[in-house]
Amino acid sequence: MSAMSTNYANVMDTITPFSAPTKGELDTENWFNASHVTTVQSPVDEFRANLAQINVLYLQADSRGEYTPILGSLVYLGMVSAAEGYFRSLLRRLILVDEACQRNASSRTLTYGAALHHEDDLLPEALLEGVSLANTKNVATELRALCNISQMTRDGNVPSALERLFHNFEAICQVRHCGIHRFGKLGSQQALRLGMEKHKPLLEKPLALTVLQLQEIAEALEALIRAVNSYCFADILKRTHRAGPTGKDKTRLYNKAWQLDWAQDQERFCEYYDIFASVAGSQPSASAQTMYLAFLDFVKNYNAAK
Repeated sequence: MSAMSTNYANVMDTITPFSAPTKGELDTENWFNASHVTTVQSPVDEFRANLAQINVLYLQADSRGEYTPILGSLVYLGMVSAAEGYFRSLLRRLILVDEACQRNASSRTLTYGAALHHEDDLLPEALLEGVSLANTKNVATELRALCNISQMTRDGNVPSALERLFHNFEAICQVRHCGIHRFGKLGSQQALRLGMEKHKPLLEKPLALTVLQLQEIAEALEALIRAVNSYCFADILKRTHRAGPTGKDKTRLYNKAWQLDWAQDQERFCEYYDIFASVAGSQPSASAQTMYLAFLDFVKNYNAAK
């Protein structure tokens, strides 16, 4: 009887028998490409390059007749990650260049580990390590808090011209939660946020994205990123004059005035242009000098206004 009890005890401990993994301890340091050399791209071009690589995955699989909803779900997560990466890169680059953003960031707490190990140009990234930028509220909050972007609020409000694009982004991000935490199945919290009336019949149903739907999602994300990029560029560049020594804002955010001469302003102007300009692929940005002329036109009209 005692021998039988011992055998049953072993069975109780192994309802799901398993073999020891091939690797006793995983070497995570070998999972990354240590020889990778970062190419200097604007955040928007970095996003577009990442999205293009992701698109190749499912489009090639579809052309071979090998596309599956599981692949679609994984691709979907990558798309949202690319968008979140854009916002992180944008905030980091602006903190490194813009005087007002630097001042806002200076009050943020940085961990000792980040200060000890990060290179100087990557330190701003460490400020966002505990922040998810895969939802509208957090994106609006950080753009407002760190960059003073107008009509963005810490409550998640965004400029009216961007509302529809951010509405789609929020829906995309809510569905992303299902892919990360529930293997694609729709939970009640996400159904409530997406609209329970339409989504109630889909509770606990798995995500099943088609190639066409993935293309629509990619287009929605690129439209958002391009629109936010353009809005922030114009907003910040105008502010450098309005809140500078020769501007009319009551609060001065910049100590350096524009000289309104390309030869004298070129270096400073190109610091901003290089953050926002898209030079790769279709629909490239206008040249730096063309954008500078547009900026001069703004300054002229602004100064002439009462």
